[in-house]
Amino acid sequence: MTKRKTADEPQPLNPSSSKRPRFDFDVFLSFRGEDTRKGFSGHLYEALKQRGVNVFIDSQGLDKGKKVEELFRFIQGSEIFIPIFSKGYAESKWCLVEIAKIVACGRLVLPIFYDVEPREVRNVKGPFEAAFRKHDEDEELKAKTKEWRQALRRAGEVSGYDLKTETQG
Repeated sequence: MTKRKTADEPQPLNPSSSKRPRFDFDVFLSFRGEDTRKGFSGHLYEALKQRGVNVFIDSQGLDKGKKVEELFRFIQGSEIFIPIFSKGYAESKWCLVEIAKIVACGRLVLPIFYDVEPREVRNVKGPFEAAFRKHDEDEELKAKTKEWRQALRRAGEVSGYDLKTETQG
């Protein structure tokens, strides 16, 4: 005999919620430290934290000699990603490794275009093009640049927040 559920028994609000994966972090911030850590990224981190959002920021969880496996573990353990694309973002191999892994996760990405145009990210133009010229000269990185370009294109196609420092920063 199977027991029938009655109206008095508590029912889950969202039946699929039990199948929803648990994450270590609500949000993973990806940014170039030299460009925005002490300004916009730092302020965003603090504002999210004050609102009870569990945020991963590279200064809290990784040693100076970052290990890629450790970085990937933090990315995999995050539910939402906020890449903060700045003029120097593509100069950082770590930022490019992060965005490629973030895009590969297939989760929610909320890009912020900080003093760069979304089309510069999407089309690898302007400061992104200059950074990739340097990466293409490095034989060890050459194999990765195609993957990085594709990740930037996909992330740059997402509707995000376009911040101009001269008017909003």
